[in-house]
Amino acid sequence: MANDTRAIKATCLCTAAAHEITLPASAFPFKAIFCHCSSDRHSTGSLCLGIAVLPPEYKAPGAWLEKLQSTEFSKRITHYFCPTCGTMMLARLGGGDGGARWDVCTGALEQIDGVVEVDCHEYIADTVDGGFSDFLQRVDGKQVGRWSGEPGQGEQLPLYWQSSSRPTIQPSPSDKLHAYCRCKGVEFWISRPSKRSAMGKAAWPDVLHPFDSPAPKPKDAVWWLRAGGTKYLAGCCSCDSCRLATGQEWIEWAFVPAVDITLDEAGQVPFSREFGMLKHYRSSEVATRHFCGGCGATVFWDGDERPQLLDIAVGLLDAPEGARAESWLEWRTARLSYREDALPRAKGVTEGVEEGLRGYGKRYQREPQDAAL
Repeated sequence: MANDTRAIKATCLCTAAAHEITLPASAFPFKAIFCHCSSDRHSTGSLCLGIAVLPPEYKAPGAWLEKLQSTEFSKRITHYFCPTCGTMMLARLGGGDGGARWDVCTGALEQIDGVVEVDCHEYIADTVDGGFSDFLQRVDGKQVGRWSGEPGQGEQLPLYWQSSSRPTIQPSPSDKLHAYCRCKGVEFWISRPSKRSAMGKAAWPDVLHPFDSPAPKPKDAVWWLRAGGTKYLAGCCSCDSCRLATGQEWIEWAFVPAVDITLDEAGQVPFSREFGMLKHYRSSEVATRHFCGGCGATVFWDGDERPQLLDIAVGLLDAPEGARAESWLEWRTARLSYREDALPRAKGVTEGVEEGLRGYGKRYQREPQDAAL
């Protein structure tokens, strides 16, 4: 019938900002775009911002917006996130009530399959190295568009594109990697791995050894150091908690010892869990999530069982060689962490990311991808 409607629920991790979006059934599926611009990476902590474009007639109700904190992304774009748990939920493009376009973050939606249709990546040129676009090449067998900048303008970039100006990095023990959110209410620096980075051991994460695996659990180890101790491990997580905390389909984590993090570039101010505009939300009985109270960017995942080690949101990193920070990080490509959470609601993009990770690993990774490394 012409007046048939369909509802889809969007929610944050704490559920305080949950809302049901009701639209004509003909408005579905929404077009999904993954933006790789530098500002969106630092606004979310993820390597890209995934949004579903809502129809022109949609206007976010005031009752929903009252539950969210707004942050001015640019003169024409406003982001909205939950001030309690940090979930990025909405974006408004355009000024005032008239002519504005509303986007909802895909990770906040209860369902993706049948609700959104992935269209393209945009602003890949900002990544220098291709960023996450190389991890998501196809969805349901369909190639995802790869725009250098604004979709429909400029050029589409090939798979595994890298900027011709991408520098070749010669790592030095004195290097510092700057990490910061978009508003710079949170910023810190990371040192290269050293002997002190290997102090202590920890239980293996799901990205290396699935928690539901019937195989014997490996003994605690220094698994976060890779490439002969010269890089930190990085991986992608799609668990429901990470998805809802960020508003993104996945979050990329780098596993870094607290001893290798300082609050100044000179390395004189040691790491603290209370600094700048950092806020925290206790997401489970064993973990705390940290985000910027100014712009909503995800910053850390902090597990009680390994206080010496932090999961750092890779989208915050400002590595000259590109968004993937490949001179600092070795990417785990054999597993998308907690894929079991993602498959029931987002089978297409989940399997697409798994395929892309394997392709990237085959092309670039030199070490074996065994869980028992």
